[in-house]
Amino acid sequence: MEQEIFDNEQKHLTKTYNKLLDMKKDLESQIMNLDAKATDEKNDIRDNIRFDYADAETTMETLGEIEVWNRYIDTYNIESSSLGKRLGIVKKLLESPYFAKIQVQFDPSEPVEDYYIGRAAISENGYDQMVIDWRSPIAEVYYNQESGHTSYKVEDRVIPVDLKLRRQFNLNKDKLISFFDTQIAIEDPMLLKSLSQTHTDKMQAITATIQKEQNTVIRYPDVPVLLVNGIAGSGKTSVLLQRIAYLFFQKRNTLRPDQVCLMTLNPVFRDYIDNVLPDLGESNPLTITWQEFLEMVHVPFEAKEIDSTEAENLKKIHEVLPTLIPEAEDFHDIKQKETLVMTKKEVLSVIKMFKQFPMGMRLIQTASDELELRAKNSLRNMDRDTDDETTSVSKSDSAENNRIENDFGGALRDIKHCSFVNVTHIAQRILGTKRITPCEWLFTKMELTGMCDRNMRYVMIDEVQDYTKAQLLVFKKYFPNARFMLLGDEFQAIREGTISFDEIKEMAKEDNKSFVELPLMTSYRSSPEITDMFAALLPEDKKLMVSSVQRPGESVTIKACKNDAEYYKELNDKIKEFEKNDGLTAIICKKQSTIENIIVNLGEKAPVIVSGHDSLPKEGAFIIELPLAKGLEFDHVILADADSEGYPDDELGKHCLYTAMSRATQNLAILSNGKLSPNIN
Repeated sequence: MEQEIFDNEQKHLTKTYNKLLDMKKDLESQIMNLDAKATDEKNDIRDNIRFDYADAETTMETLGEIEVWNRYIDTYNIESSSLGKRLGIVKKLLESPYFAKIQVQFDPSEPVEDYYIGRAAISENGYDQMVIDWRSPIAEVYYNQESGHTSYKVEDRVIPVDLKLRRQFNLNKDKLISFFDTQIAIEDPMLLKSLSQTHTDKMQAITATIQKEQNTVIRYPDVPVLLVNGIAGSGKTSVLLQRIAYLFFQKRNTLRPDQVCLMTLNPVFRDYIDNVLPDLGESNPLTITWQEFLEMVHVPFEAKEIDSTEAENLKKIHEVLPTLIPEAEDFHDIKQKETLVMTKKEVLSVIKMFKQFPMGMRLIQTASDELELRAKNSLRNMDRDTDDETTSVSKSDSAENNRIENDFGGALRDIKHCSFVNVTHIAQRILGTKRITPCEWLFTKMELTGMCDRNMRYVMIDEVQDYTKAQLLVFKKYFPNARFMLLGDEFQAIREGTISFDEIKEMAKEDNKSFVELPLMTSYRSSPEITDMFAALLPEDKKLMVSSVQRPGESVTIKACKNDAEYYKELNDKIKEFEKNDGLTAIICKKQSTIENIIVNLGEKAPVIVSGHDSLPKEGAFIIELPLAKGLEFDHVILADADSEGYPDDELGKHCLYTAMSRATQNLAILSNGKLSPNIN
């Protein structure tokens, strides 16, 4: 019976694969013919169009011909883009046409229907689906893992079905390697095989192995604030990327990549995840770090250490700013390059014209309109003074305004962007200090000018436990129309002064925003031995909830070395041992001094160092600081400085150790040069 099923599924796969090959050939032929036709049309344009601007009439005829040809070219580009996109989908499906099959019955009187699920949808004739997209509504019954009577949603409508079969496949192009029928995905061989594969320098999509608790997050309805609270290795980042892909699919006619912002930890992590969405046929959204965000909004200085008073200071800025009496030093001179257009005292005189408004956005925006008029008059007068009166020509007001805009755009642009406001000085006056943080500066600028991004619809913040309350207040104000998805693990907060999940809930409550928290408590990353090791650092109630689905693996190595010679020998031996296996070996260091000492003592044998702007190596061993390792996972991990200085016996020390240990999937070695941290049992 099983062989018969195997043979039938292989026949179906072969048939599907051959159809995809035919589609590929047909699409390539269409694209080639279209390109040839476009080339001919362009040559025709070049040979026949006359660029004649002799008089107004012939100029209009020339421009009309150019417009017609431009429309032809635009039509070709649109058609070529559409064909290219479809060809890209076909090529991806040729790698593995689908990964699952469901059999459903909508009514007892109707026959059972088969649906094959893949990374993307493809139809043979425009309506008969050969493969359905994993994000389509009916695919939800596959991820729900409920055989028998179940349902799925299409918009707000619940569709009841009887799930007769839930089958998973292991395919390689047109070859069926294996299949199995299952109800509970955690027990399935596909997941375990996927988890046992060695890791590369790039994150892989989890589409074929999405689990029920992960699927709940991915398909959760839109809410203003969604917090995903997951333990280490629960797939938070993978789930985040799958949710972005799901949102793009659900809102494909209304949501663009530039309307989604993903805040990521560092450039190393961004490079690690940058192929997941393209592999799913979607474009990456705006993906930036906190420092890059500050540069994007033109904050004039870099972020420094965390300031525990920042959140209270933002509240003070909001409350005190309207009571502030403007003074000349609150503004900058307005200049056109090196030429003074208006002094800051003149700016203040304009501000005082609107003293009925308190200091803030309405005052500054109203005053900027008046400043623009005055600046244009000033610039016009300066320009006339330099003109030769015998060559001056009268111009219409419209033409004159356009000329002023073109010739003196710098000064006018500064006025429109409210650059005449001395944000730093105003913040210093309010807070009574010379030292202003990036959050305080930007918040003050937004309060004064109304600067924000109303286009952004979703802001996703990964590892949210590493952000401060002030940073989240800045995001909330800068992206006023966005829905927020926050992912993190409170026990991976490795810096003092960052936000707690209770504070996140309180912020949502203060804003009267709907708030949902979803848990992810299963570790898919680490072996049971490693999971037990880092779970032991959790509070008792959390510890009992943690589980690993991996098969038993290697025991964790723990060694406290007595001297330098023993330590560096043990470290070198472990590096060699792990490098014999496939995959990546990360030597995670808590202290910068540890890295320096390893380089000196191992010399030419020392692994490469991955710094803040590097990509991960394709294979082998490398050294990385703990903050850069956050969010990443590696087959083999060596904690190189697991002593009490690196991981002290306090809450933060436990968080750091938990974070470092949980990067490992297969092997973990914990070393110290001297006494081990008391957190290690």
